[in-house]
Amino acid sequence: MSLRFTSRPFALLALLLVGCATLFVSACSGSSSSSSSFTQRDLTVSNVWARESSLATDIGVVYFTIENNSATPDKLFSASVPQSFAKSGSLQEAKVTNGATPTTIATGSMSSTTMGSGSPELLTMTEVASVTIPANGSVTLEPGGFQVTLTGLAAPLKVGEKFDLNLGFLNAGIIKVTAVVKAS
Repeated sequence: MSLRFTSRPFALLALLLVGCATLFVSACSGSSSSSSSFTQRDLTVSNVWARESSLATDIGVVYFTIENNSATPDKLFSASVPQSFAKSGSLQEAKVTNGATPTTIATGSMSSTTMGSGSPELLTMTEVASVTIPANGSVTLEPGGFQVTLTGLAAPLKVGEKFDLNLGFLNAGIIKVTAVVKAS
């Protein structure tokens, strides 16, 4: 009988340990899914992703949504990654030109480079000084609009890879986010 009483506490202890381990694993996996949103002051940056890059280029692009929960507009004015990852990061916007009539998404260009092969519609990437996030509003950096362009990548961006990106805002300061690379 005493054997039965001594084995029961061990079984309860084992059950307790399994329960604690389950809670720990569940808490850890829950925190990784919520890490796709980064908040500082009144700004939230979410859905941060980068497009998979090809082996033939050292350029990458990053997209995300910025939500401003303040009564004051803010401006995104810089984006950077560690120098060991890429040489530079810049804010750009895509412009589609069809003949002499450009369709633009925003203004404030500093320089531009054209990407295309003589077709009537050319995609032009233009560097911009900043992107304004309206008061109590949001802006989405997405294909065909604003984006962060990384140049001089140390290695191509591969699906599933994660990397840190620092975003500089006029009012909210620097927000460090993590981008996840997705298929093109």
